[in-house]
Amino acid sequence: MTKMETLYDLLDNLIQLHKAMYTLAEQKKQILIKGEIDELVAITRQEQKLIKGVTAAETARQNAVRELSSEKGFTLQEGTLAELIKLTTSAEEKQRLSSYREELSRIVGELRDANELNQQLLKQSLSFVNMTLDLITDTPEDDYIYGKPTHDIKQANRNFFNKKA
Repeated sequence: MTKMETLYDLLDNLIQLHKAMYTLAEQKKQILIKGEIDELVAITRQEQKLIKGVTAAETARQNAVRELSSEKGFTLQEGTLAELIKLTTSAEEKQRLSSYREELSRIVGELRDANELNQQLLKQSLSFVNMTLDLITDTPEDDYIYGKPTHDIKQANRNFFNKKA
């Protein structure tokens, strides 16, 4: 297997891992809406495993790009696909790398949007829980029924006769 084929396999793997993460993000949205905590914990564990896989695959991709660029005599600054595409001379390789890059960018964008929505749902759930806890645990500042009011109540000065008259 050539280094370019290895890179293609790594890119396929990255795309599949990101798609799996997107699927979990969509499932997480439904779980957050339903408020099922046990399932949320299970999904979070699955996401952590996928994140480790993405990290390993990304490291392997970066190494493959470095090896490929040094083999072809390129000097890459960041080791990104965009750099590799610019320096690649083969039209077929440029086309294939560009399609991988576009697909990976698309799925990462969708994943980012799904995660932002899930973050908003989590914030709403947390604020609801905090509000509920505040209602249950806080004592009213002014207990009018059983205690003396904390502020002075001035009695209206009422006279039956107007002294100025």
